Amino acid sequence: MKALMFYGKEDLRFVEIDKPRISENDVLLKIKKVGICGTDLHIYHGGMAVPTPLVIGHEFVGEVAEIGANVKNVKVGERAVAEHVANCHECKYCLMGRKNLCLKPTVFGLDRPGALAEYMSIPSELVYALPEGMDYDAGVLVEPLSIAVYAVRKSGLKKGDEIAVIGQGPIGLFVDQIASLIGAKVTGVDVLPSRLDYALDRGLVANRINSKEENALENILRTNPLGVSCVFEVVGRQETFGLALEIVDKGGKVMVLGVFSTPASVEMMKIVKKELEVCGAWTCLNSFPETIELLASGKISTSDFITHRYSFSDAIQAFVDASSYSEARIKSVIEF
Repeated sequence: MKALMFYGKEDLRFVEIDKPRISENDVLLKIKKVGICGTDLHIYHGGMAVPTPLVIGHEFVGEVAEIGANVKNVKVGERAVAEHVANCHECKYCLMGRKNLCLKPTVFGLDRPGALAEYMSIPSELVYALPEGMDYDAGVLVEPLSIAVYAVRKSGLKKGDEIAVIGQGPIGLFVDQIASLIGAKVTGVDVLPSRLDYALDRGLVANRINSKEENALENILRTNPLGVSCVFEVVGRQETFGLALEIVDKGGKVMVLGVFSTPASVEMMKIVKKELEVCGAWTCLNSFPETIELLASGKISTSDFITHRYSFSDAIQAFVDASSYSEARIKSVIEF
């Protein structure tokens, strides 16, 4: 079968590899669509250490092509998605029910072959069938939306909270939507006008701040003199984490979702003197069913979320283009 392999920094190649064989507990998925994630771009640009060569890609949807003898949760021919982290089932965290903190995880597209191939073998416990009528476009967005669902749930947001979301990429925009559904008032922060326009035009945020052109702290304090109660950092840079500590109110919470490719220096006394709660949110936990329901019900709008589409034969160009963050790009998807 055809696959796209990562060989090193900005080195992607189409290759022929064997079609995966499945065990009695596995599902063979015929891949239909793969989303390009910020993590994929980190890998592509050499910002994350992964074994090479490697089939990358971890946001995917497909059709069930085969199932193992013990598989009961999906049927051949169904549309399906899957979580991308396989846990060990044995460590302290798995036994506690916190499998996203597993000590020995293997991650599709990072530790083991990912989705940018015609077929993919996945443990059935990670696979979820899509409801009748839910299309592949919605399906390919389940994984990134689940990250936002988990983070917002973990934050404990409630109706009437005033929050800021730093980073208006795909996951930040999903945080906007879920927080707004709860009834929070959202201020979106980014440096790309197109993303801020997208969020504001669709009512995902109440306010927008271009932190490249204006002072974000001063802007926040005009409407929230003491700061906002919660900030979601969805970028993964020292500057944006520092901004989060500035704009959050005393006793507030900072949720950190951003993938940091380099260590960040933190002004710790801001955390101490403001008595802040700083909380990481890693991948997702028990969020796929809720996420699928949100998409199937139409509560989350995705009609124009996929802004750029590429055939699998153009997948290398897709990575080049997605790296530029140009042309009002929100989500880039590779289609088989």
